[in-house]
Amino acid sequence: MALVGKTERRDIPGEGEEGEWMEFRKLTGGELDQAQEVAMKKAIALVQGVDGAAIEAMRSGAAAAAEEGDSYDADTLVEYGVVAWSYTEPCDAENKRRLEAATRDWAAGVIKEMNVRPPVSAAASNGSSPPDESVPNSASPTVSTQAE
Repeated sequence: MALVGKTERRDIPGEGEEGEWMEFRKLTGGELDQAQEVAMKKAIALVQGVDGAAIEAMRSGAAAAAEEGDSYDADTLVEYGVVAWSYTEPCDAENKRRLEAATRDWAAGVIKEMNVRPPVSAAASNGSSPPDESVPNSASPTVSTQAE
């Protein structure tokens, strides 16, 4: 069983000579789920009242965004994933919401990098097992017999 708790400190880009840093931790499954749910709710709110053709055009863009990892809400990722920083202000929820956009987006990117695994591709396989055996929760039927 893997538990979260390990932290990682990174220098904040573009902070000049101050040498500012942030410390990050991996998120729990529930925290990642919440970040996805918030992003989904924001997307739904954007498309309410939009006509069908516009929604179809947005779907293709949404699929590309999901492939890039943009299916997580940046504010939620930062809320849970940033545990300390070198700024004089306390590292609390209010100040995390006050981060400038570029810093917030960079921090969210670090958190995604630490937490989200890239999809497994056939090209990455070493060929030691058939592709359908490496997919969890396969839709293939499983035959079982009652134990005697």
